[in-house]
Amino acid sequence: MELDYEYLARISKDAVLYTSRKTTNILDGGYNSVYRGKSLEFYDFKEYSLGDDITSIDWKSSSKTDTILVRRYIAEKKHSVLVIGDTGSKMDADTPTGDYKADIALMSMGVIGYLLGRQGSDVGFACTGEKGITTTPFKSGGICVEELLRTYGGSIFQDHPADMNSLIMDILQSFPTRRMIIFVITDIAGLKAVNNVTLSRMTEKNDVYFICIDDAPVTGPRVYDRIGEEYIDRFLAGSRSLKKAEEEERNKILNRFKLDALRNRVVLERVSTESAVVDTVLNLFERGRSGIFG
Repeated sequence: MELDYEYLARISKDAVLYTSRKTTNILDGGYNSVYRGKSLEFYDFKEYSLGDDITSIDWKSSSKTDTILVRRYIAEKKHSVLVIGDTGSKMDADTPTGDYKADIALMSMGVIGYLLGRQGSDVGFACTGEKGITTTPFKSGGICVEELLRTYGGSIFQDHPADMNSLIMDILQSFPTRRMIIFVITDIAGLKAVNNVTLSRMTEKNDVYFICIDDAPVTGPRVYDRIGEEYIDRFLAGSRSLKKAEEEERNKILNRFKLDALRNRVVLERVSTESAVVDTVLNLFERGRSGIFG
C-alpha cells in the first residue's frame, strides 16, 4: 500500500480536529496544543466562530476592530492520539465496491497517523492478534507512520479470541489517567460488539472517532465466505429474502451504534473505497469540530 505523502501534506493544513474537552485546534500548523484557560500563557487572538467559549472573548480588542475576537492560550503539552485497529480473517475480504478491507484499514491508519503525527501529536497504535494485544509507543513525526503501518500490517490477518469491545476495554485499562484522542478502525462486526457501556467509558476522558469499513454482502454472484473459506451456495447467494434480512440486520446494528454514539458524543464515518479514505478522515475531523455526533 502506498501513501500519497505529497497530497496529504497539502491537505493537512486544512484539516481541523476539534476536541471538546480542551483543544480548539490541533492541525493549525503548530506543534503546541492551543488551550482555553486563563492560567496559561497567552498565544494570540482569532475571530470568534460558532462553538468557541464566549468567556474567552476579548471585548476591548473586539471593539477596536469591529470584529469579535477570542483569546487563545498555549501550553507545551502534546496530544496523545491512539489508533485501535481491527484484525482477523474478516479483514482479508472485500467491500461492496470490490476494494480490499485490509488496504482501507491500513490506509485509514496511515492518514490519521500522518496528519496528526506531522503536526506534533504523539501517535500510538494498538491491535490484537494471536499473541494478544500489540501496541506501539506514542511518537510524533511523519516517520512514525512507517512503524505504525508495519505493526498493523503484521497483525491485521491474525485471528484472536477477543472481540473489539473486549480489546477496547483492555486498552483503556492500560491508560487509566491518560487523556487521548482515540480512533477505532473496524467493520460492522466491530460496531455490533461495542456496547454503550464501553462507549461511555471511552468518552469519560477522551474524544472518540470510529471508522467503519463496509463489508461486501453475502448475496450476489460467486460470493466467497472468507471465514468459512468456501463459496456461498448459489441458491443462498441469490436469495432475495436473505438479502433483505442481511440489510435489515446491518441497519439494525448501525442504527443502534449511531444512537449510542450520539449519546456519548462519538463520531462515526463509513468507508467502502481506498480512494475515499482521506475524505472520510477529514469528515471525521470536521464533524468532531462541529459537534456532529452519531
